[in-house]
Amino acid sequence: MTPAELIAEQQTLLQALAETLDAEASCLGAGRADGERLGELATLKQQQLNDLDRIESLRREHQQSQGFGMGSRGAEQFALSLDKHETWQRIRELAEQVRRTNRLNGHIISTRLEHNQQAIDFLNRAIGGSVYGPKGESRHSGFGGISSKA
Repeated sequence: MTPAELIAEQQTLLQALAETLDAEASCLGAGRADGERLGELATLKQQQLNDLDRIESLRREHQQSQGFGMGSRGAEQFALSLDKHETWQRIRELAEQVRRTNRLNGHIISTRLEHNQQAIDFLNRAIGGSVYGPKGESRHSGFGGISSKA
């Protein structure tokens, strides 16, 4: 892959990751999150991050071999030398969008996990012990005479 193709591929991969994160945000924003879909998105997101890491490493190798610095200024100068300045600016915008969306999604997931843990803790206190046995079976037939079965 030529250096110019690497920069174009980096933009394409970042755009795809941004779309995956938007899909994750939509799923998390639903009243009832689809665990299976979130798992699929997490797998896809990890693959996209691996692909981005590979392309980024290759771009940096080309950048360094052509005498440009390794920092953001060197990357910008490298892109400019390839007549890819607009593409590089879009990459920077996409990277910021990805960072914000991923951070927000992580916050939503953390909040949901915290709420789930609070609910489990409440149930444990309400019945005086663990709700489930080691194999996932219910240890109690009811809460104060109220059936826990749906």
